[in-house]
This record gives sequence, structure tokens and C-alpha cells, in this order.
Amino acid sequence: MIRDFEFDELYIPTSDRQLRSVQKKGEELEKQVRMWAEAVLSVLPRGLPLNDDEKYIVSLYLAQQRRLNMQMDAFAPETSLMAMARSLLPIRTRQDPDAFTAVHRIVAMHLDSDVDRASRFYCEDNRVDPECERAIDWRVALRFMAQSVYSRLTNVDPKRLAMSPRRFELAVIARDLASDVTEKRSAMFTPLTAPAA
Repeated sequence: MIRDFEFDELYIPTSDRQLRSVQKKGEELEKQVRMWAEAVLSVLPRGLPLNDDEKYIVSLYLAQQRRLNMQMDAFAPETSLMAMARSLLPIRTRQDPDAFTAVHRIVAMHLDSDVDRASRFYCEDNRVDPECERAIDWRVALRFMAQSVYSRLTNVDPKRLAMSPRRFELAVIARDLASDVTEKRSAMFTPLTAPAA
């Protein structure tokens, strides 16, 4: 049985133009956060012990975190002088909040789906059950790495970070977290042994 709140949370465009607008903004937002994540990876140490699949999954988690923070910032109360000036303008510049939420929900679903797909393919290619506890621990380590890296990049342009002393701090943290990922990966590939009788 479908509950009423599921209909309340569903965004239904009132016209084809509104639908195209949501789709276009979703594509632009997804491109923006993915490019941001790739820029972050480019300033991390090249010698990190992560394979290409793991780097890709980390980039997806970074993009998801970036998207989430952009959504939260958009709904945060504005206190800057520019925000006060905008509030005095007779023209509304803020977009439809329902459409805005729909855009973020679409992008979030795309990123989550890509994370699930990439993780599952990597596990299955290596004959590991993607739902087993060790595979989940490995995936959690990748997500924690992305979140920890992101927490140190608040209000920082990754392109400027390349020439900043903060890059060295980030490098140390990234190496430690990457080592944890490799440990979880090794454990994931280690066959379980039956307990001694």
C-alpha cells in the first residue's frame, strides 16, 4: 500500500518546460560536483595505494558530499550584505524550492546508483560477495576517506589548493586513510577459515 507522504514528497512538473528545466539543472549540478571531485583527486598524492576502481568510488563519494553541502548551504539563512540587498529587490531570484529539491534528489540517486554499481562490479570481478561484511567494511573505508578529505576542503578551491601549504596536511591524511582502505581490501580478499574444532 502506498502511503500519502510518498505522494507529498514526489515532485510533479506542471509543464514540459518545467520538466526540461529540472532535467537541465540536474545535469549541470551533476557535472559540477563530479568535476569538483576530480579536481580534488588531482591534488592528492599520486602514490596513494588505491587502484583505479577505488579512486573512482572515492570521487563519487566526494561528489555526493559536495552536492549535499551545496543543498544545505542553499537552505541556510543568508547573512551577507549581498543577501540583504537581494532581499530588498522586488524581483524574486530564489528558485522554486520543490524544483530545487527535486534536482538534488535526482543527482543524489544517480551518484548513489553509480557507487553501488562500481562497488558491485569490483567485488564480483574479484569473486567477492558485495553484500558480505568485509566488502561493506571496505566500502565504508572508502566513504570515510572521502568524508575526511572533504571536511578539510570547506570553502577551498581545489585548483588553489595545489599551491597551498594545506596540500601537505591533506596528503598526510589521505595516505593514512588510503592505508586503511588497503587493509580492508586485503581482508576482503582473504578467504575465511573455518574455526578449529
